[in-house]
Amino acid sequence: VSDTLGNVTSETVLGIFTVDISNLTPGKASQTIDFTSPGAVTFGDASFALSATASSGLTVSYASSDPSVATVSGNTVTIVGAGNTTITASQTGDSNYDPATDVPQTLTVNKATATVTLTNLTQTYDGNPKPVTVATTPINLSHSVTYDDSLVVPTNAATYAVVAIITDPNYQGSNSGSFVIEPANDLASWKNKYFTEAEQTAGLANNNQDPDFDNLLNLAEYALGTDPRMFTPSFVPTLDGNGLTLTFTRPASLPDVTYFAESSEELGSWSIIPLEVTVPGDPETVRARDPLTTGDPSKRFMRLRFETP
Repeated sequence: VSDTLGNVTSETVLGIFTVDISNLTPGKASQTIDFTSPGAVTFGDASFALSATASSGLTVSYASSDPSVATVSGNTVTIVGAGNTTITASQTGDSNYDPATDVPQTLTVNKATATVTLTNLTQTYDGNPKPVTVATTPINLSHSVTYDDSLVVPTNAATYAVVAIITDPNYQGSNSGSFVIEPANDLASWKNKYFTEAEQTAGLANNNQDPDFDNLLNLAEYALGTDPRMFTPSFVPTLDGNGLTLTFTRPASLPDVTYFAESSEELGSWSIIPLEVTVPGDPETVRARDPLTTGDPSKRFMRLRFETP
């Protein structure tokens, strides 16, 4: 190759390339999600909005892992039940952004507080189980009741520690109190108070038995309102200017026992002596007086006698 002056030159031509930039596709940008934990709420709370944001500015979607705890529609969370669920924020990307990495956050729904009311805490023995009455607010919530830590509803006359606890999955609450089954005002109930079922079967509670060997039979212990398991001193008449007097106390209104005061000169035949209530109340004080105006006043005995129907 020579130039116009006739000089010889050397040149290597590799080629000429043309690029059409109109057909180039640029790479998608990455994005991230900023999602603050919704924290803890309480069953019964109102629905609330989520506020996650994507760095791309695109709309974030949400999903709940446990719809029995909470559901999500759009960005609104509705509480369904107590428990824990995972709320996941997602952004799937578009023509300019790759999908963002999902961001999960835990939502805790605490149980709501319920009120428990106990009534019927004093009842009377009749041989049947005696449950207390439990009311809840909100009404009709499931609950358990124990009596001295037992689920068995008691029958016998006694005092029990009663506890009612809400078992509803969405509520919590409890109440406790003292539950009393009072002995009924009759001999059968009195026996159930002082004697076990086995002792009654064995005859220890029979009217003519004397478990504490104090010379007061069970019927007398019942009529006088004393404890058949504890020694009770004998009643001793007193002699004064008004005659021979025997004073004792008794329950005021036992329905199934009749009281008799009697006197005798020879322990053979007995004469009825009137009974007089001197101090009313429950128990009441009663007096029996023999004025010693008949017979031999130097030979006189007195006794109390009790009968049941």
